[in-house]
Amino acid sequence: MVSIKYNLPCILAAVSLVKAAATIRGVAPEKFDLYQPSKDGTWSCLDGSKVIPYSAINDDYCDCADGSDEPGTSACPNSFFYCANEGHIPAYIKSYAVNDGVCDDACCDGSDENGDLISCPNRCKQVGEIYRKEQSSLKKSTEAGLNAKRQLIEDAQKQVALWEEDQTKLEDEIILKKSNLLRLQRELQDLESRTAGSAKKSGKKIKCQSSSLEVATLKHDIVILKKELNVLKSILADMKRDHNHNFHDMAVKSAISGYDEFVARFASIEAIIDDNLENINAQDDVDDVDQDDDDDEEEGEAEAAAPAEEKSPQVEGKHSVVDVVLEKLDSILPSALKTGLLDKLQPKKVVPNANDDTTSNEAALENTRKLVREAEDEVNTLNNDLEKVKKDLSTDYGVDREWLKLRDVCIEKDEGEYTYSLCFLGDAYQKSNKDSTRTHLGKFAKFDGSDDLYKVHIHNHGTRCWNGPERSVKATIECGLNNEILDVSEPEKCEYHFRMLSPAVCKSIADVDKKETTHKDSDNKKPVHEEL
Repeated sequence: MVSIKYNLPCILAAVSLVKAAATIRGVAPEKFDLYQPSKDGTWSCLDGSKVIPYSAINDDYCDCADGSDEPGTSACPNSFFYCANEGHIPAYIKSYAVNDGVCDDACCDGSDENGDLISCPNRCKQVGEIYRKEQSSLKKSTEAGLNAKRQLIEDAQKQVALWEEDQTKLEDEIILKKSNLLRLQRELQDLESRTAGSAKKSGKKIKCQSSSLEVATLKHDIVILKKELNVLKSILADMKRDHNHNFHDMAVKSAISGYDEFVARFASIEAIIDDNLENINAQDDVDDVDQDDDDDEEEGEAEAAAPAEEKSPQVEGKHSVVDVVLEKLDSILPSALKTGLLDKLQPKKVVPNANDDTTSNEAALENTRKLVREAEDEVNTLNNDLEKVKKDLSTDYGVDREWLKLRDVCIEKDEGEYTYSLCFLGDAYQKSNKDSTRTHLGKFAKFDGSDDLYKVHIHNHGTRCWNGPERSVKATIECGLNNEILDVSEPEKCEYHFRMLSPAVCKSIADVDKKETTHKDSDNKKPVHEEL
């Protein structure tokens, strides 16, 4: 009994210390465990640098190097004060703002002032209501902006799909046009040789050069043929799978029947095509060896190889390898697959005039030259179109290409003396409202946001200022339903800052909160709200 009486004061003291730890001013609830006293009534600084009496916490004297012993006073300049702000959002302020006689906005509960200099009312209920209304309005506007952004992305995806389709078509068409051009060039060379009475040796070289080019083209032609076969096979497979069996469309049934027959033989068809590709490669290797020989050896080998070449599928009956493949396919393809496919690879041939009359030969020569020029123009035009499509596909339009459909969309803002305009991914201008003089402020150069790359647009190389630098624009863009210029400033000579709105930069509030939480987790001491 005596022992219990003797220990009772110690027990009561320990209980009071624990209660004190749970109510230490300026400490967040999740950190209460860090402010528990030891059994002997001492406490260690959070950085472990010192052990002090527990009663020295918040005694308005800075004992710890990290300031952790003064969370509720202004004694330590490197400490932070926690405002509970019940009914609103908790916040931190820097310790020097504690008990300074000013009611800080971040501490709407007034807990930052102990009443010695000033007593601050608890405004958290009113502040919280205003904040929630603002957040509700922000959520609605953000959702509207996100919907607009989704539409931008959807439109961009459609455009990209069209570009990719155009690229495929252009690449295929270029191969076909080049094949036709090579054949026309060979015909032109033959006509020029005949007209000028070229020597047999010269004629043989022309044939060798054009043959080498043609072989390369034929390989492309057959690759296209395989691609077209697979596309048509895929289309018919989808039709067979998805067609309505309740409708007895005879045309569809006929196509499906032809497809079933074709699929059964498709492996053999592919084998035929691959076999002919191997023959072309083998013939190409022979031609490469022949071209390395001297003229005398080449002529002798050509004469010796003549019988073998007559048996080659590349020249037999004056047919190319593609002709042979097409003939084989014509005999095995169902009618549902033939339409347009076999004609696609049939080259446009120019039949030279067999008449030895000089006038007729010259007319044929001039006509062939015209066809060659037209074919060259077609190939050049297609190549230019292809390069443009490739450039569009490789241009950075944002993570989801959200800026693609805004390219060259222009907006303006009347600032009194001047009207400023900016075209997204284009040019920016300043127009005088007095005399309508327009000054170029810069052309879009890059995205340059630090936290979000696509929120800052840099326009440079504008008109040079008198006795100064070239004009430039830094456009900072915030989330908004519409594309707007909010205001324009010129913090440095000829350096313009545009503050703008656009749905292209909108992000969901959940994504923003997640990013902010991640950022705070990386630095535990960063205040939620920091009064400067």
